[in-house]
Amino acid sequence: MGLFDRIKTIVSGKANEAVDKWEDKNIEVVVKEEIRKMKDEYRQAKSAVNKSITLVKEVEAKRDDAKEEMEHWTNRAKQALEASKEDLARKALEKKQTAETNYNKYKEQAKARRKTADLHKKKLEDLRARIEEAEDKQDQLIAEAENAKATTEINETLSGLGKSSAAEDLDRLSSKVDKMKARAEASNELYDEIEKDDLESEFEELNKSGSVDDELAKLKAEIDKK
Repeated sequence: MGLFDRIKTIVSGKANEAVDKWEDKNIEVVVKEEIRKMKDEYRQAKSAVNKSITLVKEVEAKRDDAKEEMEHWTNRAKQALEASKEDLARKALEKKQTAETNYNKYKEQAKARRKTADLHKKKLEDLRARIEEAEDKQDQLIAEAENAKATTEINETLSGLGKSSAAEDLDRLSSKVDKMKARAEASNELYDEIEKDDLESEFEELNKSGSVDDELAKLKAEIDKK
């Protein structure tokens, strides 16, 4: 995983240990720490590649020596035949065949080791390219990570607002105000009813008084007739 992907994983919270790391340390420190780790990996890989190349050169040297030995004993065999010494030529050819066997062996070893070394070199070049890319994107990564962290903190604060004690206190206060308003409205209605009852009582008294006066006048009229 490249540094950019690694940091994206950290920011998105997919790796708990990485998330804890972001929370515990300054983001810039973490980014530089990741780059430092990649450089350490590069140094270790470079050391391994150097050893691999050394092994290739060693076996290639043995291959070349075996080839020279083949040519040497071939020439010796020719020289012996020219001197009519067939037995000596035979011995020279036996030496040549031994050298040829070694040559073929070292040739295959050199080929295999060279293939492995080239593969290691390619991986080393890829790692170096990723390090250079990470260093180029360092400021961008830090800015994106800080923005993501700030956004997360804001969202967590807003999501927890409804559960906070301050919000609960505000809800309770609003409920109390509603109750006070309800009591005030009930009091107004009661006052209006009382005032209405008083007014009706006055009219009833007025009607009652008029009725008494009528009866009194009626009695007076009856007495006067007598």
